[in-house]
Amino acid sequence: MGKQKIHDYVVVLKNHNRKTIEMTGWLLSVLAIIIFLVTIYREPTDWGIFFSLFIIIAMMASNFVEKRKKKKISFATLLVCAGLGLSFFAETGYVDSLFILAGIAEKFLNKNNEIGFSEAGIVMSGLFPKKYDWSALSNVIIKDDLLTIDFKNNKVLQHYTDDEEDDEYEVESDEFNEYCQGRLREVEGG
Repeated sequence: MGKQKIHDYVVVLKNHNRKTIEMTGWLLSVLAIIIFLVTIYREPTDWGIFFSLFIIIAMMASNFVEKRKKKKISFATLLVCAGLGLSFFAETGYVDSLFILAGIAEKFLNKNNEIGFSEAGIVMSGLFPKKYDWSALSNVIIKDDLLTIDFKNNKVLQHYTDDEEDDEYEVESDEFNEYCQGRLREVEGG
């Protein structure tokens, strides 16, 4: 069993790319349907392509319904299925691989970044997580959903928080600020 990282607080940061990612997902979905329809026009006897098109349209309709209900939607599965359908039932060169890569990329780009706060320090999630020691910081505060991390070298990081994402990670600003001030006082005091 591996060692599990435990944080006293986890702050979820707002992902400002969601609208662009969603619009790209809709456009790629329509493009996939067009490619399937052109393939059906050229080879109308292959039932696999009809089945793949049906699945893509059903997944797109499901996303549309979820969007109307104001729920978070994802195109990762749809794009991967489109790529697999194209690779098995159509000769599209590398287009099938591009759809699969777009689906995988969408999965990673749609995730919110998180910052974990513990006695050991601060860890920012990402492809290459960054770790900061409390001794390198002069202040950490959340005010009006804006997380501000001041470094002693005059560097400042500011990110808007996204508490709507998951109630499990919801951070109360006053409690969090008190925790951070306590950690900073401990480090200063020795």
